[in-house]
Parts: sequence; C-alpha cells; structure tokens
Amino acid sequence: MIERAATCLENGGKHILHIPKKPFRKYRSLHSAFWSHGAGDINLPAWWHAFLQVPSDTNHFWASKDNPVTLRRKASDNAPLRFLDFLYPRQTLAFIHKCVSENTATLQRRRRLQILSQRSRAYTSSADTSADEPSNKDIAADNTLVRSALEDGASGAVAGEAVPDPRVKLHELLFNEEGSTTMHQLWRIYQQTQESSLSLDPGDLDALFKKLNASQWTIDLERTRELLDSVAPSSRRASHYTCAISASLKLDEWKRAVDMHQEAALRVQGSFGSSLVFLYVVLHSEWEAATAVWQQFWDNRKAYFGPPDIWDGFDGLTLTSRMRRAQGAAQYANSRIKDSNVADTARARHLARSLMQRTLQVRRTDFEYSSQKLMLAEAQHMERPGFLDYKNAIIQNFDIAKSENSRVHLQWGFQLYRMLRTELNMLPDAELVKGFLRKAYFFDSLQGMYEAIEDYRKQPEGIDRWAYRILMSGLARNGDFDTVNQLFQEAINRFGTENLPRYAMELLHACFRRAEVDRAIGTLEWLKEKYNYLPDLQAWHILLRTYSRVGDCDGVMALFEKLVEANIRPDSSTYAILMNIFARVGDYDATSTLYERAISEGIEINAEMVACLVLAQTSSGRSDEAVETVEEAMKMGLGIAEHSVAHLSGDHTRTRIWNTLLTHYAMEGQLDRVSETQKRMQSNNVAFDGYTYAALMQAFVLKDKSMIPYAHKILKDVMPKAQVPATALHYGILINGYQAAKNYVAVFSLYQRMLNRGLRPTSSVQVPFMKAASMIDEREREREQEQEQEREQLDQHAEGDVVEEATRATRAEKILTQTLDSLDSMELAGLSPTKGQQSNPVNVALYASYFPYLIQLYGRKRLFEKVVDLYVKFIAMTRERNPDLEASPPVELLSALMVSYNKAGEHEETEKCWQLALEKATEIACKADADTTQPGWVLYKYRFLLTLPLTRYMTSLQAMSRIDEIEPLLASLQQAGFQLSTPNRNRYIQILAEEGRGIQAFELCERELMDGWPGWGALGPIRMVKRKLQTQWNPRSWEIGRRFPQYTSLVYLAGLYLEAQAMAYGRGTKLLREYDRVAPRVVDAIVKMPSFSDPVQERILKR
Repeated sequence: MIERAATCLENGGKHILHIPKKPFRKYRSLHSAFWSHGAGDINLPAWWHAFLQVPSDTNHFWASKDNPVTLRRKASDNAPLRFLDFLYPRQTLAFIHKCVSENTATLQRRRRLQILSQRSRAYTSSADTSADEPSNKDIAADNTLVRSALEDGASGAVAGEAVPDPRVKLHELLFNEEGSTTMHQLWRIYQQTQESSLSLDPGDLDALFKKLNASQWTIDLERTRELLDSVAPSSRRASHYTCAISASLKLDEWKRAVDMHQEAALRVQGSFGSSLVFLYVVLHSEWEAATAVWQQFWDNRKAYFGPPDIWDGFDGLTLTSRMRRAQGAAQYANSRIKDSNVADTARARHLARSLMQRTLQVRRTDFEYSSQKLMLAEAQHMERPGFLDYKNAIIQNFDIAKSENSRVHLQWGFQLYRMLRTELNMLPDAELVKGFLRKAYFFDSLQGMYEAIEDYRKQPEGIDRWAYRILMSGLARNGDFDTVNQLFQEAINRFGTENLPRYAMELLHACFRRAEVDRAIGTLEWLKEKYNYLPDLQAWHILLRTYSRVGDCDGVMALFEKLVEANIRPDSSTYAILMNIFARVGDYDATSTLYERAISEGIEINAEMVACLVLAQTSSGRSDEAVETVEEAMKMGLGIAEHSVAHLSGDHTRTRIWNTLLTHYAMEGQLDRVSETQKRMQSNNVAFDGYTYAALMQAFVLKDKSMIPYAHKILKDVMPKAQVPATALHYGILINGYQAAKNYVAVFSLYQRMLNRGLRPTSSVQVPFMKAASMIDEREREREQEQEQEREQLDQHAEGDVVEEATRATRAEKILTQTLDSLDSMELAGLSPTKGQQSNPVNVALYASYFPYLIQLYGRKRLFEKVVDLYVKFIAMTRERNPDLEASPPVELLSALMVSYNKAGEHEETEKCWQLALEKATEIACKADADTTQPGWVLYKYRFLLTLPLTRYMTSLQAMSRIDEIEPLLASLQQAGFQLSTPNRNRYIQILAEEGRGIQAFELCERELMDGWPGWGALGPIRMVKRKLQTQWNPRSWEIGRRFPQYTSLVYLAGLYLEAQAMAYGRGTKLLREYDRVAPRVVDAIVKMPSFSDPVQERILKR
C-alpha cells in the first residue's frame, strides 16, 4: 500500500510541477533500506524537494497554468514550519534537512546517480534467479556503510564541514588485503563518486574492472559492462574492453562480446581480449565470427608490439580438442569454396591452415591419432598440406611412441612417412629420416630400417656416423649379416677404421643371432687378416654365445681355452656364458664346477651366474636346492654355497632369478608351486616381466584345458595393464593350448591378432597353426563322407583311401610351403625362448619344428610319396644352411619317419631311424666327460628324449616277430639313464597281450602301472565314465612321469581274461588263478570295467 501511495505522489508531482519526464522504474517490492529507515536510498520525486522548502516570504504561489492559486501565510504566524519529525528516524530526518539545504544542481546530480543505480537488477524482481541478488550479509554491511555516511553527512552539514571524498574509501576497499570487502560495497561507493561527478584514478578504475570481472555473480558481470558504458569512449583502455568482453562471454552473450571486440579494434591498441573471444567462438564452432575476430586481431597487430595473445586460450585445450577444432575450421573453409566473396573465403582458409599448423607444432603430448588423421584428410580437401605439415605430424606421433601401448601412434607415424615418400613424392629431410630411423630401431622394424637406408642415400651428406652405428646394430639384431657387412665396408671406406671395434662387434653379433658358428669364426679371421683386428673381451663373449646357441659344449670350452691363452682375463659374464650352456642341458656337475672355478679365481659372482646355477638345479631335478639358492640370493650380502653373492640388486636381476624357478614349476605343471612362487615374488617386491607372465600362462595351459581362459586373460588384460609387451612366445603358448583343446576358431583368431600387432610368427606359432589347419581339413572330409563304415570294410578298401587321401591336407601343406619358402636363418635372431624347441639347439629347431608333424600325418594316411618329398625337401634345406643335420636329423623327425615306415611295412628303414635316434640322443644327452659305456651317462633333463621313437621301434620289432629283444632293449636304456614313459610301458603291455603273453603282461601292468590307478569309483557316475576316460587317458595330456594303465591296455588285458574264462575248465581255471596271483589289482580293474559300445572294445573284445 505504501508503494502505491508513493507512486501516486510521484505522478501527482509531475502534473503539478510540469517537470520533464524521467525514466522511472517501478518496484514490486519495498526497498530493502526502507525497513531500516535508510531514507537516503529512497527515490524521492523532484517535487518532494519543493514541498520541503520553507517559503522565504509570506506569499508563496503554487499554481497551475489555468488556475493560479495564492497561498498566503498569516503574518502573525511566525512559528517555523515543522514536520511530524517523531514519525522519522534520526538518520532519515537528517537526510531531509540535507535535501532542504541543497540547491537544484546538486539535486540533479543526485537524480542522475539514482537513475544510474536503478539500472541495477539487485533490488528488482527482474533478476533471473535469486542467486544473482546480494546476500543478507552484503545488504546489512551496505546499510551500515550508508547509515554511517548519512550520519557523517548530517553532522557535517550541521557543523558546516566538507563531506569526505568517496574516492579515498573506494581506493582503500579496492586494495584491502584482508579481503572482507564485498562487491556490493564497491559498487555503492562508485555510485557516490559518480553522484559527485568525481573522476577515478586510472589505477583504481582498472582495479574495479578486474574485481567485477573476477566475480562469479551475474550482477557483478552486468556491472562490468555498465562500468564500461559509464567510461567516456576516449578514456577506455584495452584492459577495460578485456574485462567487459570476458564478462559478456561468461554471460554467454558472445555476439555482444564480438561487437565489443570490433569496437576495441577500432578505438584502442594492444591486447583487448582477442584470445578470449577467439577461444569461445572456436569452441562453439562459430567460424564466421572466428574469422572476423581473427582478421581484426591481425589488423590491430600492425601497431601492437607485444607478443600475440590470440593463441593463449586455444593453446590451453587438449591436443585432441585442438585437432578437432582445426578439422572443423577446414570443413568451414571447404564449404566456402564456391562463395562469391573471395576475400572471406581466403580468410577462412588462412584461419584453418593457421589452426592446423599451430596444432601440429605441439610436441610430447598424447592425443587420439584418429583426430589427427581426420584433420589431415579434411585439409587435403582444402589444399594439400605442405612438407612441413607432414613432418610435424610425423614427429608428433614419434614423440609419444615410446612403448608398446603407443604402437598405434607409431604405425600411423610410419604410414604418414611412407605416404610422404610414395604418394606425395616428397623426399624426407635428414632430421625426419633420423627420427624415423630412431623409432624403427627402437621398435625393431626391419622394413623401417631398410627404408631409412634408402632415404639416407638420397641425402646430400649420405649416411652419417650415428646412422651407420644404429643401422648396423639394428640389422645385426635381426640377423641380416649381408646388409650389415655392406654397411660395414661403406663406413670403413668413408670414415676409416676409427670405429672398427664397434663395427666388427656388429658383424659378429649378426653371426650370433643367426647361430652360424662357422661364419662367425670366418668373419673373425677375415677381420684379423685385413684390418689387424684384435678381438677384445666383448668380441670373445659374442663368439662364446654363438657356440652356446647351437649347444656345442665342447666347442665353447675349446674357445674358452683360446681366450685364456690370449692373455685375456675372463669376468663374471664370461663364466655366466659358460655356465648357461651346461645349465640348459641340465648338467649340474659341469655348471657347479664352473661356478667353483670362478670363485677360486676371484671372479665376482653376478646375477647371471646365480640364475644359471638355479637353472641347472631345476633341470637336474634338484628343485629344493634351487629354492634355497633363490632365497639366499635375495639376501644381499649373504652366501650361496658358502660364498658371498654381491651386487644382486635391481628389479631385472631379481626377476630373472625368480623366473628360472617359476618356469620350472610351470613346465612341470605344478600350479600350486607356481602360485606359491608368484606370491613370494610379490611379497619380496620382485617386478614381473614378460617371462614371468609367460610362465604363469604356461602353468594354466598345461594344467587343464578348462584353465586356458585364465592364460588368455593374462595376455589380454593383465599384461597391457602392467605395460608389458606381448611377444610371439605368449601367443605361441596360447595357440598351442587352444590347438590341444581343439578350439580351432581361437587358434585362427589369435594368429590373426598377432599378425595385426606386427609380430613375426615363430615355429611355436606356425606348427600348432598348421595342425589346426589339418584338423579343419579332416573335419570337412568327415562331413562329406557317409556314415562311418566298419573297420574291416575300411581295411578292404585301403587302396581307394590312398588315392582319395592324396588330395587332402591341403591347408596344412600350403602353410608349410609358405613357411618354408620364407624360412631363413634370420628367424633365429630373436633371443626370447621358443615354445616347442624341446632339446634341440636353435639352429636345429628351425627345421625340426615344421617337418615332423606333416611327415607323421602323411605316414599314418599312407601317403608315402609325400613323406619322401618332404624329407627330400628337408635334406635340401639343411644341406645348404646346416650340413650336419643331413647326417644326424633331429629325433622328432626320425620318430615321424618311423611312423611312415611302419605303415609302409619298411621295418628295416625303421631300424635305421632308431639307430640314428640313438646316436643323436648320445650326442645331446651325454654328460660332459662321461663314458657312454658306463651306466648313468644320460643327463636328467633328457631322460625322456627317446620316448616317441622307442614306441615306434617296439611296434616295428613286433611286426618283425622280435619281441624278445624289447625287454633287453628297455633294460639297457634304463641303465644308461633314460626313463620309460607311461605310453612306452602301455605299448609294451599291449604288444605282450597281442602276442598272447598274458601272465607277463598282467605282471608288468601290476608292477609298473597300477600304483597310479585311481579306480573306477573315482570316475563318478557311469554316464560320465567314458568322457572322463577320454580326458584322463589321453596320452597327450599325461604328465610324462606319471604311471597308470591306459584304457586300451586294460581292454587288451580284459580280452585275455575273457579268453581264459572261455578255455577248458582245468586250463582256464589255472590261468585265471595265476592272473589273480600276479596282478590282483589289474584283475579287479578289468572285472569292474564298464561296458561301452566304442571301437576299442568292439575290436578287441569282439562284442
């Protein structure tokens, strides 16, 4: 009601006094100062001043135009005109008296200030949200300030003193270090300065702009723009525009900010918020405005001598975001190609190119490579980027390609480099070629190093010293002896023999990687003769490692004696190399002898020597001693075998020692010991590396096929999280596991994934891949055939089968052909272990891994011509690259040939293969300095070396009716140190049963196999027996030393038992009693055997 009354008074005053109309603002709520009687803040109308004036004479006329009225005061009434002052608070009354004493000019200034304050949204209902209004604390503080000011003004008016200058108070509040000043206080005092027509100091004005702009309140941001409006255009500075532009952008009024920026570009010089406007419009893809701001900025730069600031905000974005913005600018420029305004199109293109070039200059910052790819592709549509753009893009990828996790950036960088060379026909400069070679060397890209050689030769200065050294080292690491030799001679011709020792070592290193002893020795002799090269200890080490790689124990010891004769003192690494070759074959005696010799000569024991000692202990069956050695090695300064172990610190050395023990348990299938060892490694803070994870994967794969997914999880999730790169070894372990589990889809998927990662397939990957391909062929043939015929009918049509089989196994044969065509000694360059290598040295395993499977496969299918062709191909390859293999083929290949010869009935050839296998086993498995005529000369590690060929040879002896030779043969092998596997014993029992030697078969089964028999009850319900039989009695899944009867052996013995029951009463009863006497557990097992309608029981028991 009071508000409406005030409005009526105001309107009435206008009609009476005919004052000019002013822009009044209606309030919907009472002023906050009203309730505290802050009358100084009330917007009083102009006529109220006249109403308060006391007439100076007795007559005062208040008149209108048409009806003048004279108000006469009585002369006798001399009493002063008084108000009802008891209705007013003291400060309000003081304000009224002040207004009475002021003149019209002062009131007009006050009026202008009141109108200015009415523009504020602080006390009106027009505010968007309550969050924009000052807090109660601010209002109370402001009321206190105003109240004190009014009191001071009233007292000053009464005493006749001057009113204090509000600029002093404003300065104090602006630079108040306590930070208790509110923005509301600052604004009110600023209004007082405007009311008094006082000009602010430029420094105070700048500070006020900054404080208002720094506020988070909407009202303060609006006040920033009002402040700019109140400043005369000639007095506006660049900093004023910056704050006002920033406030507008915070209010999301970017168009007004752009207008302010345009005005600033015309009025002032310097930095006036260009970076803020530019960043905003770029982020919001307002490319037309961005182009305008861009042009205005550079036009202003002509008179601006400071550093450019338009990139300040843009440079703060992530690199991926900058690439996307540059792509958007290029898209906008491309859309303006057909625009008639050529100048605007040119400016848009210039902006897009500037954004892209600025983005490509960033270094060592991660980004999404796809964003860079899209940006360059869009720039191609606008105009082809220049050489510098591609160079910056390539280096940008190379700068962050420092690990396997950033391989995608490396591949994209390589792709850009090759695009630059081929598609764009641009020659990379020396700096770019150097960066490319550095990454190719780091990531072991053979193709990349070849390309770097080609590009270096096109440079005016050619290949420099650094490039020669890197190229020779990288190519030697990959076993490319020919290219290393060529680079060696070029470097010597250009730069002399200054770096001869370094270059010579790379030549020898290439021979070592290729496992070519003869070439290494020949290269050393050539260097001595032509360049008077004298090998140092490091060169001797390379030669020793070359002998060690091919498993030549005698050769490595002979070379060691030459080293000593050359007056070169061996060190810890020398003895570690010697110990390693004997530790790998499991010769603990020779390894420990070298260890003791090193100690006696005062050689410091290092981690490599300790690791070799642990390997020798695990390979010779001394697992407990190996555990003790590892534990003592972890105790710094404590002894191993009563000797001090020094300098065994560092994660790498500790990990290597523990990995040796972990790998041993994994290969033995002892999952519980693997888990225990892993936990101990974690408790000792031993870092995991690639070999650690390979051992864990191997343990899961060997334990059971149901645990293969756990191994796959290590490869897929655990290793990437630990930033450990996957190698062909890890893929080989998984592929072998899935192939054994007959999950061929997983085999092909993993193989493709490995190729996509740029990994070179090794034999450990190719062989199971080839097996999976052959099984796929077999399944397809089975689907094409009709219902399976009786076994007797298949035997009658054996010739037809041979003709049909001649067209099969195509996938496996194609894989083998492709592999052999690309086979080279460079495949041996990798030093990581290769699964499936078994007892063979690397130069033998290269050929022994591929041929045996297909030879055995073709032999079983009676494809004898293909067997002969494969063997001839094997001889041709080995004759050229490893002549020793022709006279002494690997044991695995001989075993495969024996299968083929047995099927063909060529038992004399089978016997020749057996003799060759014995010779090869003597060469590999004999202990150092052992006499093969004495018992126990076989190394523990190779005790099962003859398992496969022995089974084939026993089958051949049975066919030749020489089964009496089997038992003495087994006895001689066991005396030498070879052990019989469960398949060997079961096959011998089956041979005895087939030949009718029942008592001997029963007795052998009882003595050798029944200790591991679990019993039929352990197999569970009868419906599950057959499935468990297939898993438990699959020879490929047995632990090699585990003993229990094979399902087929029990069926053979059951057949003998049934025959005894069918005999005449007296003879049959006597034979059954004899069976019960010599083999009670065997009889119990065959009596309780479930009956199955499977081919084995149907064929043997003839049911």
